[in-house]
Amino acid sequence: MFKRLGKCKLAYWPVVLAMAGALACGGGEEEAEDAAQNQRGGRPGMGAMARTGASIPVEVKTVGRGNIAATLLTYTSLEAERHVDVVSRTQGLVKTILVEEGDRVTEGQPLAQLDTDALELTLREREVNMNSLESNYNRSQELLEQELLSSQEFEQTKFQYEAAAAQYESAKLQLAYATIRSPFSGIVTERLVEVGNLVNANDVVFRTADLDPLLARIYVPEKDIGQVRPGQSVRINVEGSDQTHTGRVSLISPIVDPESGTVKVTVEIRDRMGTLRPGMFTTVNLVIAIQEDVLQVEKKALVAEAEGSYAFLFQDGTAEKRLLEIGIAEGDYVEVLSGLSDGDSIITVGQEGLRNGAPVRIAGQTPPVAEGMGGGPGGMGGGPGAMGGRSSETGGGTGGRPAAQEGAGARPAAQEGTGGRPTGMGGSAGEASQAPAARPANEGGGRSGGMGGGMGGGGMGGGRMMAMDLDQMKERMFQNPQIKAAFDKQVEEDPGFAEDEERQRTFLIQQMRQMRAQSGGGRPQ
Repeated sequence: MFKRLGKCKLAYWPVVLAMAGALACGGGEEEAEDAAQNQRGGRPGMGAMARTGASIPVEVKTVGRGNIAATLLTYTSLEAERHVDVVSRTQGLVKTILVEEGDRVTEGQPLAQLDTDALELTLREREVNMNSLESNYNRSQELLEQELLSSQEFEQTKFQYEAAAAQYESAKLQLAYATIRSPFSGIVTERLVEVGNLVNANDVVFRTADLDPLLARIYVPEKDIGQVRPGQSVRINVEGSDQTHTGRVSLISPIVDPESGTVKVTVEIRDRMGTLRPGMFTTVNLVIAIQEDVLQVEKKALVAEAEGSYAFLFQDGTAEKRLLEIGIAEGDYVEVLSGLSDGDSIITVGQEGLRNGAPVRIAGQTPPVAEGMGGGPGGMGGGPGAMGGRSSETGGGTGGRPAAQEGAGARPAAQEGTGGRPTGMGGSAGEASQAPAARPANEGGGRSGGMGGGMGGGGMGGGRMMAMDLDQMKERMFQNPQIKAAFDKQVEEDPGFAEDEERQRTFLIQQMRQMRAQSGGGRPQ
């Protein structure tokens, strides 16, 4: 009996040695591929990522040309060219309010009406007194011509008449002041009285402003004032709006502020659409020069590092890192002096964290099937139906061990699993059971072959996996309780994972790879 057991051990160890050699060969190929990937600038293990299709989704845009303006940037608040307090010029009760805040008014338009009863009576009284003195003045003039009246008496009558006429005109003017009018065309910005209020002379009752044009007073450093001239174009941007307004330099102060070392420049903005308001905080770009037909990219595509600004090119499914020389910037774009060419495809979204040579794909497109995943009719590795070239012998060796215990006649079956074509774990689903020693005692080999058949020949290979619907992939993968537990744990720890199908697909593929590695490196039982 002991001799028989010794023969079994001797038959077993060649199988193990053959398996170890096959694993070493397979591992060498993968390490060589990863080393080649590292020489191309990729991350370690990037070749394995390409084989499993674990590429990073990105957005890509083509580099183009356009005009970019060189500007001086500053900030200020808008002001109305004219902003006036409208005051009452006489005393009286507010009888009627004719306009409200925000109403556009013209010069001389009535804004409010004061009570005029007392003023009208005063006017009538002074009119009667003036008419009476006018009659006396006319009679005195006739008597003077007839030399029946002295010159002194005539002059006194004349002065009395002229004083009465002046009083009449004053009463007439006070009556006119009872109607409060706009001093210029503009917009009512504030109403300060209500109907029934008693206002006195010089009380502020309204505020009006002329909003066309609006003014932006900016302060330009002394060293840059030589680049500013009257009539120069200015671009105005208001917070909360993407619209750009255009203005021009209207006034340049002749002096330099000794405290700040700046020169006041007044910019005039014509707002025909009426979207600007006094007091708005604005960004003012004083255009110094315009660079025409230059290569430009979006600022969001740039990655800033200590050496400078970089961009990632989309090159046949990989990210190529380029160092750029940057020129002037305006808005969302920046001029590129060197590092890119017309028609280059650059990554604008998803470039953060990328490395040179990383596998990428355009977001929304189906990931390409990697060569390593589609090598066989249903395999995840190189050989037909294999879950991995290195793991294929393991199933044969494991399945051959119980057969070898029956005697020397079973050894060819064991050797076929180790030295035959690599289908032990990833070959045809029933090959383990085709060995002469396929019986309940060979249960260990049957399970290994079953896993290879299900994961390889049964359709769990890379090519068909990528073509599967996510739910179908889960249904197949969740047959393994370890993968199901790892997936549920990931969902629990990261709630966003459950909403991202791309991450789920990548996770399942990585779990499949780990299973392949564990199966290929496991020791026979």
